[in-house]
Amino acid sequence: MKAAIIGSGRIGCGFAGHLLAAAGYEVVFLARNPVMVSHLNRVGRYRVRLANGRDQTESSVSGVRAVDMADRAACVAVLAEADLIVTAVGPANLASVAPLVADALRTRSTPLNIFTFENLADGGAHLRSEVAACLPEGFPLDRFGFSGTLVSRAVTQRLGDPSGDEPMVFVGDPPDSFVVDGTRLVAPVPVIASMIIADNFAAWMRRKLYIFSAGHATCAYLGYLKGYRYIHSAIRDSEIRSAVVEAMTEAQKGIAAVYGVAFAGGEAHLQEILDRFANAAINDSISRVARDPFRKLASEDRLVGAARLALEAGVYPEQLLRAAAAAYCFSDPADAVAGELQKEIRVTGMRPTVRRVSGVRANGRLGRTLIKRWRQLTRHWHADSVLLSLAQVHWA
Repeated sequence: MKAAIIGSGRIGCGFAGHLLAAAGYEVVFLARNPVMVSHLNRVGRYRVRLANGRDQTESSVSGVRAVDMADRAACVAVLAEADLIVTAVGPANLASVAPLVADALRTRSTPLNIFTFENLADGGAHLRSEVAACLPEGFPLDRFGFSGTLVSRAVTQRLGDPSGDEPMVFVGDPPDSFVVDGTRLVAPVPVIASMIIADNFAAWMRRKLYIFSAGHATCAYLGYLKGYRYIHSAIRDSEIRSAVVEAMTEAQKGIAAVYGVAFAGGEAHLQEILDRFANAAINDSISRVARDPFRKLASEDRLVGAARLALEAGVYPEQLLRAAAAAYCFSDPADAVAGELQKEIRVTGMRPTVRRVSGVRANGRLGRTLIKRWRQLTRHWHADSVLLSLAQVHWA
């Protein structure tokens, strides 16, 4: 069996490649970085280090090779021969790989499943739409399955020098399950031990996005304001930890109202998430988790989307809205998207920005609270200041 993975980054290598190689697939990466392509072809392997804060394991992923995406013909040939295609390129880059996938599908007469390992609500449908736009009208696209996935593992680092001859090391936490949309698959369905086939993929997506990802974002954005650099440090701050728990609880109640208490999980589920946040061994940075605030503040994404669902369930999402307000303060100079957000707030004002970015009316219940919390946070803020107290919004 052959698996073609488009993308050789943290998720492509540290999660998808790791699991597919263990499932018996011959793994080929399609990558844009010629240095990484040369490294994988020269060394033929890499390592995956998994740590839970107490123990760690390290394993080798061997027998891999790579193709430079600049060589279009070679990439199409690899995709055309694959038994499974995976993308791990980031949501913004799906459109750019669609023509390659489309060219490969033109040459196939046999069915194929394509998994999008992207942090996107419906990555499968998004890629399918992009691929369809590259194909002639009437092309039998239904013979191919396009499924989004929910990835459980956080892969936070790539260690090593790809110009050298030592295997790269990808560092993450141990969870290895991923969820696929069973309604989007075609036969034959890949057999992978840690794959969960869901009939209601939207429910699984909402649970992860509105509980785990909302808690992660709350920790990151409040942690940024309080001067922390890593998630494991921020979650040890009693004020932040309390805010994270309350935000996830608000979201959990929203999920429970729609999908049931058992599916939403209880305190044990939240504790498991907190333990993952506290894992210092993976050095998960605030900047990584907080980056791209435009996407994370969207109306159906982790903070505002969770707040809407909680409100529908009769729970006022106070902590989720405070986290969203903190996200509107995020101004890491290393994040160009954060700079664009701050510029929009300065130029057009907070009220129009909230409406455009989050789909929230400034005079509505959610909008009023969000803007009020943002004003409290920014009232005495200045460059390089540190938030000392969430309770009294006190800045150094």
